[in-house]
Amino acid sequence: MPYYEDLKIGQKIVSARRTVTDGMATILIDIGGFNAPQFKDKITAEGTPLGWRAIPGRMAFALMGGMVESIGELFDTPGAGMLVGADNLVWKGPLRVGDTIHVVWEVTKMRKTSNPKWGLVINSEKLVNQHDEVICSVDITHLFEYKSNKKLDM
Repeated sequence: MPYYEDLKIGQKIVSARRTVTDGMATILIDIGGFNAPQFKDKITAEGTPLGWRAIPGRMAFALMGGMVESIGELFDTPGAGMLVGADNLVWKGPLRVGDTIHVVWEVTKMRKTSNPKWGLVINSEKLVNQHDEVICSVDITHLFEYKSNKKLDM
């Protein structure tokens, strides 16, 4: 993860895209323990108001975390960080099998904390499909290590 000093308010990064395949959906739904027939059965799903098989919202949120962690600019660096909160989680639309998605990650707030080792960073995350529709949005809070503390530790 980056160090606190490496981040700037307004910094925006877009993840790589990935397509939600039928096999991936089935595995996510099974691992998550979702048993509602509209998630597991295409014919039942076609009879719902959506008319197609959707991915449970909680699985969409889990996918966002994995996609963020695959952003090399963020996680291929030596700093330490901790997820400490998620606020304002909103599903704005359904995620369907076959959608190609990406995450837009943007630093919205930064501040020092009472702990001299960590700075607080809030970032906005949006899960976006191939039609530029926002599926899910959330404000994530991390503690990021100060780079200056690494010099003190040595």
